[in-house]
Amino acid sequence: MKLLNLVIVAVSVIGLVGCDFLDEESYGSTTEIFNEENGIKALVYQSYTKINNLYGGDSQWPYLTEQGTDLFLRGGNNSETQVCDYKGLTATSSTVAWLWNHCYKGLANINMFFETIDDTPFADEADKNICKAEMLTMRSMFLWIITENWGDSYLPMSTDETEGMEARRSPRSEFYKEIIEGLKTALDLLPDTRTKVYGRIDAPSVKAFLSRMYLYNEEFDKAAEMASQVIDGDYGYKLSSSLKDLWDDSKRNDEFIWTTEFVEDAAFKQSSFYWRHYAMFIDRYPGLRTQLRYTGYGSCITMPSVYYISLFNHEADLRWQDLHQTVWYYNDPDDDTSMFPEMQELYVDTAFYLSVKPLSVAERNRIKTRYTAFDIDDMYDKKGIPTDRKTFIGMTKFYDHTRPGDVSTNSDRNYPVIRLAELYLIRAEAKIRGANKDLSGALDDIMALRKRATKQGHEQEMALSETDMTLDFILEERARELGGEWQRWLDLKRLGKLVEHVKMFNPDAADNIKEYHILRPIPQVQFDGMQDWTTLGQNEGY
Repeated sequence: MKLLNLVIVAVSVIGLVGCDFLDEESYGSTTEIFNEENGIKALVYQSYTKINNLYGGDSQWPYLTEQGTDLFLRGGNNSETQVCDYKGLTATSSTVAWLWNHCYKGLANINMFFETIDDTPFADEADKNICKAEMLTMRSMFLWIITENWGDSYLPMSTDETEGMEARRSPRSEFYKEIIEGLKTALDLLPDTRTKVYGRIDAPSVKAFLSRMYLYNEEFDKAAEMASQVIDGDYGYKLSSSLKDLWDDSKRNDEFIWTTEFVEDAAFKQSSFYWRHYAMFIDRYPGLRTQLRYTGYGSCITMPSVYYISLFNHEADLRWQDLHQTVWYYNDPDDDTSMFPEMQELYVDTAFYLSVKPLSVAERNRIKTRYTAFDIDDMYDKKGIPTDRKTFIGMTKFYDHTRPGDVSTNSDRNYPVIRLAELYLIRAEAKIRGANKDLSGALDDIMALRKRATKQGHEQEMALSETDMTLDFILEERARELGGEWQRWLDLKRLGKLVEHVKMFNPDAADNIKEYHILRPIPQVQFDGMQDWTTLGQNEGY
């Protein structure tokens, strides 16, 4: 695929959406407009929509970050076995090609920006610097995704057609040099304040992402220091005291540092999707119908593994109780509920229940005339393979109750690219892995998160000690805190645990995954557009 072609495709800004700063008119596909301030800003806003496509948009990103890991399995409406189960994964995978094209189109926009920006007059030079900082940060994001998925890969430095056609490889270390230097430059260009415009990149969001990049580059002291600048800084960020408030789709909070912003508009529509990604479709069971505030409206794409379920203390950890749905209440009197004569009171009587523990014979007999129920042994066989991929305990942290109707798929909820809780986890891990270990400090950071995740009266069950501060524990705690937030595949890969954990905890993929799957195949469509594909070459195993 020619880089020049990517540029031509990417410059169209029709369909820009999001918060107020994204509500811009279309400038068409001409590049002449990029010689003036409005055109340059349109290019910046277009780049934001590409971040939206990853974090919350209707895209392939969750298949590549949460599927194919230890935490989640394919739901009943997910047929993407190549990526999710590593079954016959090849260079022809459309999902992998989507991510490759998406990132390189984003970089083409950004390279065009930097080839134009210095010669473009701005009414206020401070605005120009902010645009530069935003594009440097998004460039670092795309470069990070590329090198973590494909390793030593093509690092585009310009829109030159010859460079794009040859697409020569650069080492991962060169990617991280560009990533980190770009973020440091962005910080120099930005005022050291928090923006008042939701979704815009600012100094604390750059620092937060730089902390993550230092962790990936195993610069642990710098990762901890940068995390501390955000956690302990004067930006006004704080952990939400309530998990329900944190994930309430109708509220804003001071824990989300960088968010993707969405709007529902007839002309500019980019609705978010992940709110139904992790939910089951409940209507097929007696006494239930999809209804805002009472049931989820699920796409049955992703379901939890037995391992994921086992990671939580189900009685003590509010991250389980508040962010997963195991009980649904009777809300459809028009259904035939003759099998359950005791199901009578709307919104009070249970209609459907999923138990994380085996149900006893006595419990099953009691339930028989009351509601439908399945236990863990009904939902999964002894190998952990789902028996019904459309019936599962759904994760509710992304659910959207503000949609225009019960069965509407339109959603404008916003999503975090990075939030404060992750910085506590980064700092804790950095303190564990750094040259001068600080297990006490790591424990303090983890307990700061556990404090708000502990159900009252269960404090002892959620308490930890310094001896718990190990890398394996951090990986488990990241699953409990960040599950579903587009990080798990990347976490397992960077810690050298991907193949091991998939073999142990993902029965769909255990027999298929190989060591070479720690990198994705370079898409065939890339080679089809090259005069000599060997200048780039395919990753080993594909």
